[in-house]
Amino acid sequence: MVLLIKEELHHFYQVLEIMDARGISYDSISTSRYAKSLFQHITNHEPYTLVDKLIIGAYIEARSCERFAKLAPHLDEELGKFYISLLRSEARHYQDYLTLVQSISKDDITERISYFGRIEAELIQTYDHDFKFHSGIPAIANK
Repeated sequence: MVLLIKEELHHFYQVLEIMDARGISYDSISTSRYAKSLFQHITNHEPYTLVDKLIIGAYIEARSCERFAKLAPHLDEELGKFYISLLRSEARHYQDYLTLVQSISKDDITERISYFGRIEAELIQTYDHDFKFHSGIPAIANK
């Protein structure tokens, strides 16, 4: 887990460097409906809270991988290559999260993964008024 955290922090600093080089300011934004909604379904007692958080982390990483892959071909060369490198990392990360959660859980996690999968599928298939990287369908598409 420490290695994953270090890699994510490294990515964050890479993003900051790219933003700085392109004259883009770093602004704090609110949590997306996607993440907020997933975290509202966490079990409130251990060890299940940690299991749920790791499963959610796996879904977020997998969705990031998918979205980087879709966006990369439409970007300039530098940013496209960076997105490809990120999608490769995210593909490893979601598997790392699932491996970790299975190693700490005494129970089979299959049903919990399916549970969050159903919630996640609904979130990405419904309209979202606060469009972000992990959003559903842009609400503007509903007009």
